[in-house]
Amino acid sequence: YIPYGVLYHTPITELIHMVTLDKTGKKSFGICIVRGEVKDSPNTKTTGIFIKGIVPDSPAHLCGRLKVGDRILSLNGKDVRHSTEQAVIDLIKEADFKIDLEIQTYDKSDDQQQQGKGDQRSNGYMQAKNKFNQDQMTNNNAGGGQGMGMGQGMNQGQGMGGMNRQQTMQKRNTTFTASMRQKYSNYADEDDEDTRDMTGRIRTEAGYEIDRASAGNCKLNKMEKDRDKEQDDEFGYTMAKINKRYNMMKDLRRVVVQRDPSKPLGIALAGHKDRQKMACFVAGVDPNGVFASADFKPGDEIVEVNGNVLKNRCHLNASAVFKNVDGDKLVLITSRRKPNDEGMCVKPIKKFPTSSDETKFLFDQFPKARTVQVRKDGFLGIMVIYGKHAEVGNGIFISDLREGSNAELAGVKVGDMLLAVNQDVTLESNYDDATGLLKRAEGNVTMILLTLKSEEAIKADKEAEEKKKEGEYCFRQQVALTPYSFQPAEAKKEEEKPATAEIKPNKKILIELKVEKKPLGVIVCGGKNNHVKTGCVITHVYPEGAVAADNRLKIFDHICDVNGVPTHVGAMTTLKVHQLFHTTYDKTVTLTVFRADPPELEKFNVDFMKKSGKELGLSLSPNERGCTIADVIQGQYPEIDNKLQRGDIITKFNGDSLEGLTFQVCYALFKGANGKISMEVTRPKPTLRTEAPK
Repeated sequence: YIPYGVLYHTPITELIHMVTLDKTGKKSFGICIVRGEVKDSPNTKTTGIFIKGIVPDSPAHLCGRLKVGDRILSLNGKDVRHSTEQAVIDLIKEADFKIDLEIQTYDKSDDQQQQGKGDQRSNGYMQAKNKFNQDQMTNNNAGGGQGMGMGQGMNQGQGMGGMNRQQTMQKRNTTFTASMRQKYSNYADEDDEDTRDMTGRIRTEAGYEIDRASAGNCKLNKMEKDRDKEQDDEFGYTMAKINKRYNMMKDLRRVVVQRDPSKPLGIALAGHKDRQKMACFVAGVDPNGVFASADFKPGDEIVEVNGNVLKNRCHLNASAVFKNVDGDKLVLITSRRKPNDEGMCVKPIKKFPTSSDETKFLFDQFPKARTVQVRKDGFLGIMVIYGKHAEVGNGIFISDLREGSNAELAGVKVGDMLLAVNQDVTLESNYDDATGLLKRAEGNVTMILLTLKSEEAIKADKEAEEKKKEGEYCFRQQVALTPYSFQPAEAKKEEEKPATAEIKPNKKILIELKVEKKPLGVIVCGGKNNHVKTGCVITHVYPEGAVAADNRLKIFDHICDVNGVPTHVGAMTTLKVHQLFHTTYDKTVTLTVFRADPPELEKFNVDFMKKSGKELGLSLSPNERGCTIADVIQGQYPEIDNKLQRGDIITKFNGDSLEGLTFQVCYALFKGANGKISMEVTRPKPTLRTEAPK
């Protein structure tokens, strides 16, 4: 008998040569290795790392210089004769696209090659498993032991020398001819080794665009296809494809939910605990959100959504993917981990903030506004324009309706002002922003509309108002003849004081601004979801606005009330505070102002690394104090997203003061900077001067 897993050799010649493998454009180098030993004689043996298999059409196969049974002496100059199998695998993984191998080939003597045509070390394919030539396999008697190839010896493994078995040998044809390749080409094409390019995106049979690396694009071999009875969904998913693509992950699940456009998703995402790894974990599920009833719980790792691969991506990028996914249907692939598994960087979130309706203030500001729901079946059937109306000023208006469309049937009218789309307010939106919201909206679209008076009706109202004023003027002339004629004049004088009142430090002053439907032209900060929660403060004055024309208000003035209504920002969202100063007022607006001396401020620094070619994501408005942030584009730099907000003033940039600089100079400073960036930021910190509403 021959010990199982140990091989005796006939006289051999050792050939040592160098082989370089390049896997550019391929998924792997295409070699399978094992640590084993070969007995050259009863008294001597050779141990090391041997090639036990070569993948068809791989770099190892195409080079033509490797065979099953070859011994690897060194890899990229490092001696691996005494290394473990895992250590060599790690070296290969770390080697990028090229590896240099020092190979020891055991070449049989001519005599042996004449007798041992059944050598199983044919280049290109591992013959030990007899994948291709089963019909040529025959049984030999016990005397044929010398024809046993090294490939089979390697496959038997190590450490089983104590087992005895019958000396049974199998003789195989070792030459893989072109005719054999053609006969078995289908099997080779559908091998587990998928060497296709996985970058970019493709379309599924249903017309949906997915990543090439998605499970929906996973290739199954013939046997797997026969076993997989499931029909591909619109993203190409089947559980067989999912399990094959992510075969190293635990408890894979496919989660399908229908998304309500007017309802938030209600999930919190978190990254990996190990800073060197990127992953997207479910940190919490809002019981009032879309995923509340789905098979979804904290700790699950999201690897795909609608064909978009999230595995090995930052959870911040995943948030953007969720926002940009089209359609009512969400299909996610998740991996459920055990509680003690390494993974999420935060503890599960159990409490979610109560959802607030950001459009509620529209009905306070426009009592005649109405809500309309329109089913979007490919299109809404409306056209919009950016225009101006005498009654409300600038805004987005319905300019045309498709006859018989869902919008027309729902009661939308030409001339209606569009105030909101779902939860997004469009009062300050430009044409591109508004059309973008309408295009992205899916399913039942909720719009808030305001029907306005026609130009003719407004003209008639003005004429009636003028006639009424003429009647009042005649009445006042009569009153002026009475002994009390000076009393109304004094009252009138008192009323005119706010229009010219001077703002004094550390004192509340009531002022009146003449606006005549002109924008106020200020940037303010404050709100319950804002970093400034104790008051509404001006941080920039645009030179074209009504405030600049009045020339009394300054940066850091605290606005305590607008038209007699206290601005208690602790009970108002940031959006609602901004709306107070972006509403177009008819003639005048009254403000109660407090100018603190010295100004109530806080200063802090923001430091981060700016990448070349990547924008900061800040829209700036220079003034005498520095550069006020007019808008923040989320997703550029986490340090900016987490610390800065609209209304903050950048006073220093990399040590250079920005006070009084022009826009061109500031733009050049911000645009040309790379590497480490340090910004000094000034933010109002006013004292609370308004009482909470009862």
